Amino acid sequence: MKNLIKLKVLGNEKGGIEVMLISLIALLFCTLLFTVSLDYILLSKDQNKLKNDLNRAVHAASLSIDKQQLSVGYLKLDTTTPGTRAQDMFYRYLRSNIGLDITNKGIKNSIIGRGTQLTINELVYVNWESRVIENLNSSPSSCVLDVSSIKVSCTVTLNQGTDNQISRVVNQSVIGPSIVAVISAEHKGIGLISDEPLLIPAVQEVIFRK
Repeated sequence: MKNLIKLKVLGNEKGGIEVMLISLIALLFCTLLFTVSLDYILLSKDQNKLKNDLNRAVHAASLSIDKQQLSVGYLKLDTTTPGTRAQDMFYRYLRSNIGLDITNKGIKNSIIGRGTQLTINELVYVNWESRVIENLNSSPSSCVLDVSSIKVSCTVTLNQGTDNQISRVVNQSVIGPSIVAVISAEHKGIGLISDEPLLIPAVQEVIFRK
């Protein structure tokens, strides 16, 4: 009788350990799922915020109309007057809205995180009157303009040849002076989740209405 009771106790202990292990595995799985879901939500939030801020920056740049050229019937953007030229307005609004210093690194409370570098991969002005592209960025541009269709095309690729390779293509017909910009930054992953590159394009046209 004593041996039978002992076997039952051992059986109960073994079953309890199995339940505990299953519960632990389920808890770890739920924690992992929660972490991945939260990281995806934050990634989408960061991407949407950066896209909105970039849209505001290219819109601000497009408002830098060259009034002298406009007075003689040409709709062009001002890219030469320091302080109010298109590229200056772009950087002013981009840095103010995202929270960047003059080197385009995140400051305190920045959406990309303090110290994180934001890169301006493309910043070009499509001169509608002259049918040319003017590079407003310090680095070479991949953008080209098809004069026959007035279509601007740009391709930006990050981390080429790696698992984190990401590309964005701008391929858009424009009907007036336009600003095209592409920016990139890294989304900081939660815990052991790897960082994800963010690559965001925007186009703003100026349409003259009589």
